Amino acid sequence: MSRSLLSCLLAGTALLGTSVAHSESLPPKIVVTAPVVKPAPAYSFFLPEDVTASYTDGGSLLNSVVGISSGRLGGHGTDPVIRGQQQTQLNVISDGAMVHGGCPARMDPPTSFIDPDTFDSITIIKGYQSVRYGAGGTGGTVLFDRKPTNFTGQDIDYRASIGGHYESNGQIRGANTDISVGNSVAHIRGIWSTSTGNNYEDGQGRKVRSAFSSENFSLTPTWTPYADTTISLGVELNRTDDVFYSGMMDAPEGNALTHRASLSHKIHGDIFKSFEIKAYNSNVDHVMDNYSLRTSTGMKMRTPSESDTFGGTMSAELEAANVPLSIGIDLQNNARDAWSYTGMAMQSTANTASSRTWPDVHIRQTGFFAEATPSLSPATHLKIGGRYDYVTAEARAAATVFGTASPNSLYLSNYGRIADDVEEHNVGGLLRLEHDLNTNTRLFTGLSRSVRTADATERYLATNSAMPGMQRVGNPGIDPEKHHQLDMGVSYATRQLNGTLSAYVDQVTDFIMQDTAKGQSGILVNNGATIYRNIDARLMGVEAEGKYKFLPRWTLLGGAAYTYGNNQTDHDALAQIPPLSGRVGFEFAEQSWMIGSRLNFATRQDRIDDQTSKRDIGKTGGYGTVDIYSKVNVQPFEIRFGVSNLFDKTYAQHLNRSNVFDPTSVQINEPGRSIGLQLHAKF
Repeated sequence: MSRSLLSCLLAGTALLGTSVAHSESLPPKIVVTAPVVKPAPAYSFFLPEDVTASYTDGGSLLNSVVGISSGRLGGHGTDPVIRGQQQTQLNVISDGAMVHGGCPARMDPPTSFIDPDTFDSITIIKGYQSVRYGAGGTGGTVLFDRKPTNFTGQDIDYRASIGGHYESNGQIRGANTDISVGNSVAHIRGIWSTSTGNNYEDGQGRKVRSAFSSENFSLTPTWTPYADTTISLGVELNRTDDVFYSGMMDAPEGNALTHRASLSHKIHGDIFKSFEIKAYNSNVDHVMDNYSLRTSTGMKMRTPSESDTFGGTMSAELEAANVPLSIGIDLQNNARDAWSYTGMAMQSTANTASSRTWPDVHIRQTGFFAEATPSLSPATHLKIGGRYDYVTAEARAAATVFGTASPNSLYLSNYGRIADDVEEHNVGGLLRLEHDLNTNTRLFTGLSRSVRTADATERYLATNSAMPGMQRVGNPGIDPEKHHQLDMGVSYATRQLNGTLSAYVDQVTDFIMQDTAKGQSGILVNNGATIYRNIDARLMGVEAEGKYKFLPRWTLLGGAAYTYGNNQTDHDALAQIPPLSGRVGFEFAEQSWMIGSRLNFATRQDRIDDQTSKRDIGKTGGYGTVDIYSKVNVQPFEIRFGVSNLFDKTYAQHLNRSNVFDPTSVQINEPGRSIGLQLHAKF
């Protein structure tokens, strides 16, 4: 039973007007604080404890939110897509840290290192609504946050929670515990979670390679020497082992070690109000191969890789002439290295050098930002923000021959240039306006410019092969993306009915497109290699979500999202755009229990890129699946039960990758019927 059973509904509830009180590290109950609550446009906030059933990582949870799609490669490592944007077009921030994956094939996107059960809250910001969350983030920002435990006395106290879950399809089982011990001056919080699954079955009973094993450890001491000062340190280890994929390779090993430190202090001055310093360091090691976890009859392949990220933020909150102002500087340094090896079928391992896939790539981004939020009147509020990012990039091993070629030789043969050092000056900003027509209705609109630099893969990837179609070569001369976005909408909230309707358009200059080489302008080869080039593109769409309480205990909920993507340079559809999709359902709730059901749907996607980049596998049929879910509270326990894909539908989401192991299935199919059970307790 996918944890999508309630996450979408509860994210929508927060989006459409639920106010959440959240002062302790163990998430509290949702508390409605006013008869009418005005929602934040295109903004979702929810608590992991309010999500039923199982999810394997942060990406699979996000897939259950209206307006967010994903691409599945197996049972772990789901990669989210917001408003048609993905990968480094999204900023995923894990308790203040940027953790970039170590796999050139995106087996371990940032959300794969996140177990939502170990976080206190999840915030989803669609589109570009703030300059405060680092460079890029053109498609949206997702914040997974932990909070210090709110101990109030001097005596030693504790907070604890435990949980477990089981899902029948794939026999996914897991457990977690969260314990804080201390007082109002100092405390320490320890978190542990584990999850393991076998291969699941699709709706026709066919096995899909999706087994995985993951484990997470976190330890965070916090010191509050004064009432206005908080100092926190943290160390976290995320492990994945024996992750099966339906593509060409698996991931037998993966580790992410993250260190964090933060200092916050309130200043009761006339202008300066507070400041905060955050720093982090993440080290990711990853291995993918095609023989450790499967029977290999052809050439063996192995790619070990590393991704180390160091960064942080220094920010201050000010107020001048009754106008709140945030200013700050942020830093993100990412270093990536990867090597590819091959071996003959009769060899036990792949140990012949093939490619320096990431040739010791270093990308450094230093940003300066300021954001003011003046109120023009009691009913009209403005947000003005700007940021400047200084970016440098280099591939230190680009000239090194690894195997039969150097990365520079691949860049030269494809683009006519080698990997020179790169320097960019990227400027962005936003202007947002919200106006309350009355106590129930709010209008909002926003204009923004945001810039995203090319990542290590898009700029410096260097996968060599004797077969031209297997070559993948980054473009060292690629320009950064410039997004110019307009969004607008209306939100409405009463005791019985609330909802949000929004629309957006994003005109992108120098959109970075993964393409297939066939003699385009500026591309020297015509051999089917994977290359990267800039195009002009347009993304636009509409989203709607709402709920209606039509009887004292009955609530109708629903939402849908549609994105249109167009390659304006080649006059073709933009690849990897999800179709119209959404959910509609109802809930019946008593004080200590509830039950609900939901229809998940997507229409057929036949507007695909099958001519230019050919990234879309093919047209995808529409589908509809039904989930039922329930929850019972017997303090201190909460029991959740449900069935996902009740009618055992066979289907695939449009962004799912190809299934090379099943000739009868073009794409990786989603799980068939599954029965799930969860147990949670707080002490």
